Amino acid sequence: MRYWMLFGLLISPALWAAEAAGRDSASRVAHFQDARYGYAAANLMHFNLDYDRYETTPSGLALRLGGMVDENWGVELRLGAGPSPDTRRSETSRSKVDYSVDHVAALLATGKWSFAAPVAKQHLDSVFLQGFAGIADVKVKTEAHRCNAAGCRRDVDRNDDTSLAFGAAIGVRTAWNIGLSLQYMQYVDKEYITVTGIEGGLEWYF
Repeated sequence: MRYWMLFGLLISPALWAAEAAGRDSASRVAHFQDARYGYAAANLMHFNLDYDRYETTPSGLALRLGGMVDENWGVELRLGAGPSPDTRRSETSRSKVDYSVDHVAALLATGKWSFAAPVAKQHLDSVFLQGFAGIADVKVKTEAHRCNAAGCRRDVDRNDDTSLAFGAAIGVRTAWNIGLSLQYMQYVDKEYITVTGIEGGLEWYF
Protein backbone atom coordinates (compact mmCIF):
# COMPACT_ATOMS: atom_id res chain seq x y z
CA MET A 1 0.00 0.00 0.00
CA ARG A 2 2.82 2.40 0.83
CA TYR A 3 4.31 1.85 -2.61
CA TRP A 4 1.00 2.69 -4.29
CA MET A 5 0.71 5.87 -2.20
CA LEU A 6 4.27 6.85 -3.16
CA PHE A 7 3.53 6.16 -6.82
CA GLY A 8 0.40 8.31 -6.62
CA LEU A 9 2.35 11.18 -5.13
CA LEU A 10 4.96 10.94 -7.87
CA ILE A 11 2.52 11.02 -10.82
CA SER A 12 -0.02 13.48 -9.38
CA PRO A 13 1.95 16.62 -10.44
CA ALA A 14 2.09 15.31 -13.99
CA LEU A 15 -1.66 14.68 -13.94
CA TRP A 16 -2.33 18.18 -12.59
CA ALA A 17 -0.10 19.68 -15.29
CA ALA A 18 -1.89 17.72 -18.02
CA GLU A 19 -5.27 18.83 -16.67
CA ALA A 20 -4.13 22.48 -16.59
CA ALA A 21 -2.78 22.22 -20.15
CA GLY A 22 -6.10 20.77 -21.27
CA ARG A 23 -8.01 23.63 -19.64
CA ASP A 24 -5.66 26.15 -21.27
CA SER A 25 -6.06 24.51 -24.69
CA ALA A 26 -9.83 24.46 -24.29
CA SER A 27 -9.74 28.11 -23.27
CA ARG A 28 -7.77 29.02 -26.40
CA VAL A 29 -10.20 27.09 -28.59
CA ALA A 30 -13.16 28.78 -26.91
CA HIS A 31 -11.51 32.18 -27.36
CA PHE A 32 -10.94 31.47 -31.05
CA GLN A 33 -14.55 30.33 -31.49
CA ASP A 34 -15.95 33.34 -29.64
CA ALA A 35 -13.77 35.90 -31.45
CA ARG A 36 -15.09 37.70 -34.51
CA TYR A 37 -12.75 36.79 -37.36
CA GLY A 38 -15.05 37.49 -40.31
CA TYR A 39 -15.74 40.96 -41.67
CA ALA A 40 -17.72 42.78 -44.35
CA ALA A 41 -16.91 46.30 -45.45
CA ALA A 42 -17.75 49.10 -47.87
CA ASN A 43 -15.00 51.32 -49.28
CA LEU A 44 -15.18 54.74 -50.87
CA MET A 45 -12.50 54.68 -53.59
CA HIS A 46 -10.51 57.55 -55.07
CA PHE A 47 -8.63 56.06 -58.01
CA ASN A 48 -5.48 57.39 -59.58
CA LEU A 49 -5.47 56.18 -63.17
CA ASP A 50 -2.28 56.62 -65.20
CA TYR A 51 -3.43 55.54 -68.65
CA ASP A 52 -3.37 56.71 -72.26
CA ARG A 53 -0.52 59.11 -71.43
CA TYR A 54 -2.76 60.99 -68.97
CA GLU A 55 -3.41 60.88 -65.23
CA THR A 56 -7.04 60.98 -64.12
CA THR A 57 -8.90 60.43 -60.84
CA PRO A 58 -12.27 58.66 -61.14
CA SER A 59 -14.08 57.63 -57.96
CA GLY A 60 -16.21 54.69 -56.93
CA LEU A 61 -17.30 52.15 -54.33
CA ALA A 62 -16.11 48.66 -53.35
CA LEU A 63 -17.56 45.87 -51.23
CA ARG A 64 -15.21 43.60 -49.27
CA LEU A 65 -15.74 40.24 -47.60
CA GLY A 66 -12.97 38.67 -45.53
CA GLY A 67 -12.26 35.88 -43.09
CA MET A 68 -9.29 35.35 -40.76
CA VAL A 69 -7.72 31.95 -40.20
CA ASP A 70 -6.44 33.28 -36.87
CA GLU A 71 -5.85 36.69 -35.31
CA ASN A 72 -3.23 37.65 -37.89
CA TRP A 73 -3.79 35.90 -41.23
CA GLY A 74 -6.73 35.69 -43.57
CA VAL A 75 -8.13 36.15 -47.07
CA GLU A 76 -10.32 38.83 -48.63
CA LEU A 77 -12.51 39.15 -51.73
CA ARG A 78 -12.97 42.68 -53.03
CA LEU A 79 -15.40 43.83 -55.75
CA GLY A 80 -15.77 47.44 -56.82
CA ALA A 81 -16.37 49.93 -59.60
CA GLY A 82 -15.57 53.55 -60.37
CA PRO A 83 -18.59 54.75 -62.38
CA SER A 84 -18.01 58.42 -61.55
CA PRO A 85 -15.66 59.50 -64.37
CA ASP A 86 -12.87 62.02 -64.56
CA THR A 87 -13.01 64.06 -67.77
CA ARG A 88 -10.14 65.27 -69.93
CA ARG A 89 -11.10 68.06 -72.27
CA SER A 90 -9.27 69.23 -75.34
CA GLU A 91 -8.01 72.80 -75.16
CA THR A 92 -8.47 73.41 -78.89
CA SER A 93 -11.83 71.77 -79.63
CA ARG A 94 -15.10 70.60 -78.12
CA SER A 95 -13.76 67.05 -77.82
CA LYS A 96 -13.51 65.33 -74.42
CA VAL A 97 -12.70 61.88 -72.98
CA ASP A 98 -14.32 60.43 -69.85
CA TYR A 99 -12.23 57.93 -67.86
CA SER A 100 -13.97 55.53 -65.45
CA VAL A 101 -13.41 52.07 -63.93
CA ASP A 102 -15.88 49.42 -65.07
CA HIS A 103 -14.85 47.02 -62.33
CA VAL A 104 -12.19 46.04 -59.82
CA ALA A 105 -12.06 42.45 -58.63
CA ALA A 106 -9.33 41.27 -56.26
CA LEU A 107 -8.53 38.14 -54.27
CA LEU A 108 -6.09 39.07 -51.53
CA ALA A 109 -4.21 37.42 -48.70
CA THR A 110 -4.14 39.68 -45.68
CA GLY A 111 -2.09 40.08 -42.52
CA LYS A 112 -3.40 42.10 -39.58
CA TRP A 113 -1.79 43.23 -36.34
CA SER A 114 -3.86 44.81 -33.59
CA PHE A 115 -2.73 46.98 -30.68
CA ALA A 116 -4.50 48.31 -27.61
CA ALA A 117 -6.11 51.68 -28.24
CA PRO A 118 -4.08 54.44 -26.55
CA VAL A 119 -7.12 56.67 -25.92
CA ALA A 120 -10.90 56.38 -25.44
CA LYS A 121 -10.54 52.75 -24.36
CA GLN A 122 -14.19 52.54 -23.33
CA HIS A 123 -15.16 53.10 -26.99
CA LEU A 124 -12.16 51.83 -28.98
CA ASP A 125 -11.28 48.14 -28.87
CA SER A 126 -8.00 48.35 -30.81
CA VAL A 127 -5.89 50.07 -33.43
CA PHE A 128 -4.68 47.90 -36.29
CA LEU A 129 -2.27 47.75 -39.21
CA GLN A 130 -3.21 45.56 -42.15
CA GLY A 131 -1.41 44.47 -45.31
CA PHE A 132 -2.79 42.99 -48.53
CA ALA A 133 -1.22 41.02 -51.40
CA GLY A 134 -2.82 39.05 -54.21
CA ILE A 135 -4.18 39.34 -57.71
CA ALA A 136 -6.55 41.91 -59.18
CA ASP A 137 -8.45 42.41 -62.43
CA VAL A 138 -9.35 45.95 -63.50
CA LYS A 139 -11.36 47.08 -66.51
CA VAL A 140 -10.96 50.73 -67.51
CA LYS A 141 -13.57 52.44 -69.66
CA THR A 142 -12.83 55.43 -71.91
CA GLU A 143 -15.69 57.30 -73.57
CA ALA A 144 -14.55 59.80 -76.18
CA HIS A 145 -16.76 62.57 -77.57
CA ARG A 146 -15.24 64.08 -80.70
CA CYS A 147 -16.83 66.98 -82.47
CA ASN A 148 -16.03 68.78 -85.73
CA ALA A 149 -17.84 70.76 -88.39
CA ALA A 150 -19.62 67.63 -89.64
CA GLY A 151 -20.99 66.73 -86.21
CA CYS A 152 -20.11 64.75 -83.07
CA ARG A 153 -19.07 61.14 -82.63
CA ARG A 154 -19.01 58.99 -79.49
CA ASP A 155 -16.50 56.13 -79.14
CA VAL A 156 -16.34 53.74 -76.18
CA ASP A 157 -13.31 51.59 -75.44
CA ARG A 158 -12.61 49.15 -72.60
CA ASN A 159 -9.25 47.83 -71.47
CA ASP A 160 -9.07 44.80 -69.15
CA ASP A 161 -5.85 44.05 -67.23
CA THR A 162 -4.88 41.51 -64.56
CA SER A 163 -1.92 42.13 -62.29
CA LEU A 164 -0.38 41.44 -58.92
CA ALA A 165 -1.90 43.76 -56.32
CA PHE A 166 -0.79 44.94 -52.89
CA GLY A 167 -1.66 47.54 -50.29
CA ALA A 168 -1.71 48.61 -46.67
CA ALA A 169 -4.22 50.01 -44.21
CA ILE A 170 -4.43 51.61 -40.80
CA GLY A 171 -7.63 51.55 -38.82
CA VAL A 172 -9.53 51.46 -35.55
CA ARG A 173 -11.98 48.91 -34.23
CA THR A 174 -14.68 50.10 -31.84
CA ALA A 175 -16.30 48.32 -28.92
CA TRP A 176 -19.42 47.80 -31.08
CA ASN A 177 -17.61 45.60 -33.65
CA ILE A 178 -17.58 48.43 -36.18
CA GLY A 179 -14.29 49.67 -37.64
CA LEU A 180 -12.89 52.46 -39.80
CA SER A 181 -9.85 52.14 -42.04
CA LEU A 182 -7.76 54.22 -44.42
CA GLN A 183 -6.14 52.20 -47.21
CA TYR A 184 -3.71 52.53 -50.08
CA MET A 185 -3.97 49.92 -52.86
CA GLN A 186 -2.10 49.31 -56.08
CA TYR A 187 -4.30 47.16 -58.31
CA VAL A 188 -2.47 47.24 -61.64
CA ASP A 189 1.08 48.22 -62.52
CA LYS A 190 2.07 47.72 -66.14
CA GLU A 191 4.08 49.69 -68.67
CA TYR A 192 1.05 51.38 -70.21
CA ILE A 193 -1.34 51.51 -67.24
CA THR A 194 -1.17 51.97 -63.47
CA VAL A 195 -4.24 51.87 -61.25
CA THR A 196 -3.93 52.83 -57.58
CA GLY A 197 -6.46 53.94 -55.00
CA ILE A 198 -6.84 55.79 -51.72
CA GLU A 199 -9.80 54.26 -49.91
CA GLY A 200 -11.80 54.83 -46.76
CA GLY A 201 -13.54 51.77 -45.34
CA LEU A 202 -16.44 51.14 -42.96
CA GLU A 203 -16.09 47.61 -41.55
CA TRP A 204 -18.40 45.28 -39.61
CA TYR A 205 -16.93 42.27 -37.77
CA PHE A 206 -18.92 39.08 -37.27
